Amino acid sequence: MKFSITAFVLGLAVSASAAPTTSYFAGFNLGATHRSGSCKTTAQWQQEFNKLKSWSTGGKGTFNTVKLFSTNDCNALANAVPAAIATGTKLWVGVWNVDDAKFGAEKAALEAALKKYPDTSKWLKGINVGSESLYRKDITADKLAQQIYDVKGMVQVAYKAADVPVGTADTWTMWVDGANAAVVKACDVVLMNGFPYWQGATINDGLAKLKQAVWDTRKAVGYSKPFVIGETGWPTKGPNFGSAVASVENAAAYWKAAACWLQTTNYPWLWFSGFDEPNKSSTIEQNFGVALDTQPLKFSLQC
Repeated sequence: MKFSITAFVLGLAVSASAAPTTSYFAGFNLGATHRSGSCKTTAQWQQEFNKLKSWSTGGKGTFNTVKLFSTNDCNALANAVPAAIATGTKLWVGVWNVDDAKFGAEKAALEAALKKYPDTSKWLKGINVGSESLYRKDITADKLAQQIYDVKGMVQVAYKAADVPVGTADTWTMWVDGANAAVVKACDVVLMNGFPYWQGATINDGLAKLKQAVWDTRKAVGYSKPFVIGETGWPTKGPNFGSAVASVENAAAYWKAAACWLQTTNYPWLWFSGFDEPNKSSTIEQNFGVALDTQPLKFSLQC
């Protein structure tokens, strides 16, 4: 099925409904590969979702939202949706977007899920088309905007899930760049990724760096634009980056500062990440989980 920007605009004109919005939620980013190296099965997704829901900050509820990076890789969406429905978990779905063939496969996997599970209120929280693709210079702003409109047309018009927000996830530095205005306009919601570790910040400056990124992004995109923290976190092992030191102690301190601040705000947030991922290529990327790959927490999440 093909969807055009024109069809999407006409659909919005007919519906005359307000753009989708987001309310507060909290959750984690998860990869689609099991620690064994195999793709996660529905049973493994379900076990992980239940584990996340058993954790709590002691503040605003529990963690009931999970962000996926791909619909198609490892059959992630096909395997995760039934697990989400079974556990009462909502999915924030990533559509990998850079080359046209991959984008087509990702859209097809999303469409298959929409057909099979048409009641999106039971499983779909939102969608981001691309993850840091502007930051990596993988795509132009105009092409990304077109892809966002394309997915919005499919989801909100063709499949009538008008309340599902669609946007993209990128670094705060991309959101404050005026060259990306077309992307901001296309998005129902912006997902900001901010990592004080990758800014070379000391742990004592971590929260201030995150807050500044949030404020700068919201000012740039407009305060009325729905906003989500798409990724933030601190690694527990690996090389230093500038003044940033990867350690369990610092990851715990950043959680206590950043996560505990976020739950006092109205900003929805998705921590990077739930579990360590030993199959990733670098030590740093393997060790961003708040829990080991075997699932014991590395530190208390209580605020």
